[in-house]
Amino acid sequence: MLQAEVNGVNLFYDRLGIGEPLVLIHGLGERIEGWEFQRTLAEHFELIIPDLRGFGKTRAPQNQDITINAMAQDIVALLDHLSIRKAHILGFSMGGMVAQEIYKINPEKIDTLILASTLFYVPKWLKKLLLLSNKRIIHHLTVEKFKAFATSKCLYDKSNEHIQKVMPIWSDHLDGFLLGLMACFEIDYRKTLKKITVPTLVISCNNDRICLPFNQIIMHKLIPSSNLYRIKEAGHMGKIEKSEEFNSAVINFLNNVSA
Repeated sequence: MLQAEVNGVNLFYDRLGIGEPLVLIHGLGERIEGWEFQRTLAEHFELIIPDLRGFGKTRAPQNQDITINAMAQDIVALLDHLSIRKAHILGFSMGGMVAQEIYKINPEKIDTLILASTLFYVPKWLKKLLLLSNKRIIHHLTVEKFKAFATSKCLYDKSNEHIQKVMPIWSDHLDGFLLGLMACFEIDYRKTLKKITVPTLVISCNNDRICLPFNQIIMHKLIPSSNLYRIKEAGHMGKIEKSEEFNSAVINFLNNVSA
């Protein structure tokens, strides 16, 4: 694992493969291991896989913000550090929000966008409802409880095989979880999506109970000339439950763009 000092944070990341750069941005509570089943993409692209600030090995200092904007700034700074002018950006869940923020603040850094199982807007009424309904869980959360709860919530097929695949992806601490969760509730990319001009793929999983599929359908309609790919019989973790299908969708999209 590599390290880079960016924006006052010691950012940990993996870099593997040869080809056009593809940045994989993990979701809330995850770490680099969340992309374990996408590492085969290194046969086609140069993968840049960071631990976002507050997650995995990237521990954010107390005086540093944990916001979607700060995470996006970190990715841009990492690309600059690596002398990468622009890259394909694949963001999953909260990582998809970070990807949208990168486009908002620095669109010239993005070659193509892949937004997987993510959201673009959380109304204030929904934010209040979610906070109230999860208040007891949030305030009594431990790492082990989080891992078990998140794994169950994110899977459609709750077989032991899939549980064992998902459990290792979660961060071993909750340093950035609450602030990251609050940051997710503040997003509003309705205007940003309409301005996207780079080739964009939206990936949706039909049985996603975290980022409900209608959100990705709306995103597809808002983003000019975007593509929508729907994965059947998969929950929020379609990238793991249906990893081969997920990876094929990514490869086919990027190959068609490059053709």
